[in-house]
Amino acid sequence: MNDDLEDVLRRTLGHASQRAPHAPSSLSVQVRAHSLRRRTRVQTLVAAVAVAVVASGAVVAVRGAGGDPAPLVVNPTQAPSSVTATPSPSREQAFVPPEPIEKVWPQAVWKIPSKLPGIRKYHPRIFIDDRTLLLETWESFEKADAIYAYDLDGGRVRKIADIRTPKGVFADGYTAGAGRIIWKTIKVVDGGRVTEFWSVPISGGRPTAVDTAAPVKGGGDRLTVVGDKLAFSVLEGGVFTVPLGGGTVEPVAGAGRHHILRWPWVGTPGEYTPNHETSFEDLLNVETGETSKAVVRPGEQDVRCGVTTCIGNRSEGPSFHRLRDGSQERDLPGSAFMGLGADRFQTVDMPRPRDGQYLIDLVTGKSGDLGLPPPDAKGQSVSVQLGMGDDRLVSYPVKGEYVIIDLTRIR
Repeated sequence: MNDDLEDVLRRTLGHASQRAPHAPSSLSVQVRAHSLRRRTRVQTLVAAVAVAVVASGAVVAVRGAGGDPAPLVVNPTQAPSSVTATPSPSREQAFVPPEPIEKVWPQAVWKIPSKLPGIRKYHPRIFIDDRTLLLETWESFEKADAIYAYDLDGGRVRKIADIRTPKGVFADGYTAGAGRIIWKTIKVVDGGRVTEFWSVPISGGRPTAVDTAAPVKGGGDRLTVVGDKLAFSVLEGGVFTVPLGGGTVEPVAGAGRHHILRWPWVGTPGEYTPNHETSFEDLLNVETGETSKAVVRPGEQDVRCGVTTCIGNRSEGPSFHRLRDGSQERDLPGSAFMGLGADRFQTVDMPRPRDGQYLIDLVTGKSGDLGLPPPDAKGQSVSVQLGMGDDRLVSYPVKGEYVIIDLTRIR
């Protein structure tokens, strides 16, 4: 087993008893390593020794040097909600493997060395801007000791800051905006979770705590920079803002039970649904007041929704993807993973006897081979499951390199 795979396995196993999404029936041994961080222990992870590496990134609407995306219409009217499912091509047809992702989407894919001069083994975390990655290095298992900026154009690496946290406390949830990198730590106080936020200039410096005037009770969930404020949600439910320079935490009106999906969209239930509820079934735009309720039909299971798209399993028959209003429903090909990236991407297993996975764009139908290595001598392999919401960064190790994909560059 190579070093990258061993690291992934250790990281995955270390997430047991942390916050974890429910395990969809088709994914009983899959774990989204990018989000099952042990820093925020919430529930016991069901069964899983598998391997998945996906580094999730900043919310697209508020990324560092990038622009805001075009506004999304969550309930399109051009297609009636009564549209019936259109099946994918017959599974009996011979499978024609797609071209490698770097050929299908050359503008969106990089390969960078997994070992860089002057720093210990690193883990890609987010895009700081369109050409810069945030890398995290560890003092010990999952315990960050520093963050770096990596220039995808020139391959230069620059330290941003050292990170020091007490025993049992971990840095997590990085986001970029307003010229700063912000993250959270969660600690247990009197039996309850308390979240703290930390900030450092992208240019580098010493991290400082964001003064919240009073302790933030609950386990911090997603963070995003909105103008001169930090918006965040907590695992227990609720969306709040606090000035980046410190100040009073203010609840967001109408979002007392919600979780950030993709600002300004917040929803309920959140990403983690231990009782198999539909993830982000109800959405609220906190800037306009617009709401959206996803269509869920009898017999459907493990339904995961983004701002425009939902995916899920049927009790009988293949899995599906469709718009939130129930229109434009299509079957998912083969063994698809119940994770949705950037509201339009999914990973699918290659049919046997081939090994590996491919990335499929649910909007255009294009797909690209991820180029994953075959199982090792022990039968262990790397799988990629995309995160919920509008995750931008996908990264995974292959033969001494990290493959980096920027989903926002795929059109």
